[in-house]
Amino acid sequence: MYPPKFSYVIPNNVKEALEFLESHDDAKPLAGGHSLIPMLKLRIFRPSYLVEIRRLPELKYIKTEGNVVKIGPVVTHYDIMKANIPLLSETASKIADPQVRNMGTIGGSISHLDPSADYPAALIAMDAKVRIKSTKGERVESFSSFAKDMFTPDLNPGELVAEIEVPLLKDYKFSYQKLERRAGDFAIVGVAVALKVNGDVIQDARIGLTAVNKTAVRASEAEKILLSGKISEKLIEEAATKAMDYANPTSDIRGSAEYKKKMVKVMTKRAILAALNR
Repeated sequence: MYPPKFSYVIPNNVKEALEFLESHDDAKPLAGGHSLIPMLKLRIFRPSYLVEIRRLPELKYIKTEGNVVKIGPVVTHYDIMKANIPLLSETASKIADPQVRNMGTIGGSISHLDPSADYPAALIAMDAKVRIKSTKGERVESFSSFAKDMFTPDLNPGELVAEIEVPLLKDYKFSYQKLERRAGDFAIVGVAVALKVNGDVIQDARIGLTAVNKTAVRASEAEKILLSGKISEKLIEEAATKAMDYANPTSDIRGSAEYKKKMVKVMTKRAILAALNR
């Protein structure tokens, strides 16, 4: 299908982009386009204007400040993959295919907020923060608050994701495991795990799930189980089983709800074991 007609705006800086977005309710920012263009072709969105922000250098950076990594919204999945950010880079490496990773952006992905996207599992596990900007100023939201519902980020008209902030998980073991119908597909189940291990004890555990609910969820009770004793097959099994409680999937062409829920246990166990074996 062909997208509807629209006008194309190329601002010189972020200020111009925000001013245009604020004064035109039917304008949409365009970065990589791998989320927006398919929606246009399906006529789900019918914006009068697309505002290109991909070339704005103010929005493209990865920088480390202390124990925090700050990422501009138009940074591509490929750039994140090569940045060696614990957990997040591995997650980026499993997004779609090389073409999408070279063009798609992290800001576009979380602004689109597909419930089967890969980033949300890692971002919610890492307690990521999202900086949101408009002509009126800035605000910062936790990623868990930013993701209000499927395809519904906490973005008001005229606002733009300006930065994603994640903690630099030094000395953590991590893994992102993804069940997909075929290579490069959206996740059927995605599990992001980060563990801080001291000998045979887990001192901190973070488990994020994607594709099994309306938004990504943090399996906090499963995390508590991992912290409750020495590392053992039984402990891991119990934690993986508990993670299923956070899954409320729907049946679709990728599998039944029952199948997806059972695979949460399988993929969580796989992610924990992969992290511990690093």
